Amino acid sequence: MKNLDAQRLIADSGLDYFKGASTFGALSDDALRFLLTNGQTQRVDTGEAIFRSGEPGSFFVVVLSGRVGYHREIGDKRLLIREVRFGEEVGYVSMIGLFNRKGSVYALEPSIVLKVDSNLFFQLHIDFPSDFGILMLNLSRELARTIDGINNKLAAVATGQGRE
Repeated sequence: MKNLDAQRLIADSGLDYFKGASTFGALSDDALRFLLTNGQTQRVDTGEAIFRSGEPGSFFVVVLSGRVGYHREIGDKRLLIREVRFGEEVGYVSMIGLFNRKGSVYALEPSIVLKVDSNLFFQLHIDFPSDFGILMLNLSRELARTIDGINNKLAAVATGQGRE
């Protein structure tokens, strides 16, 4: 992983680019700039781990470009559970649930991610309470979509439609 200069990233892409991210939807410019400049913005190469199963869930990641995959390790196999694309997050569940990672996240292609740790999350709550509420709605919406997708997959497997 390579740390990137968030100010340069904002200058190169423009703040409106980041506003198109579902996780950041409807956040104020100031709150979005706060997250980008105070979080860890990193470039990851294909196959590079962002976090691994068993590690503390001390942060979540928002994909700013590229694509990452959430995997579960079963025996000696790595099973891709879901892909995470621009604007989506991964890792929020273990951070907010206060448990260690249940799976691992690897870059599926060269990607740029923003790490939002629990301290930054709390500081957003203190400094930008209205934006924090919006962020919570956005994260809840993404979580609901993920749960819906899992339910659909479970129903397909249970009815035999999930087999190729």
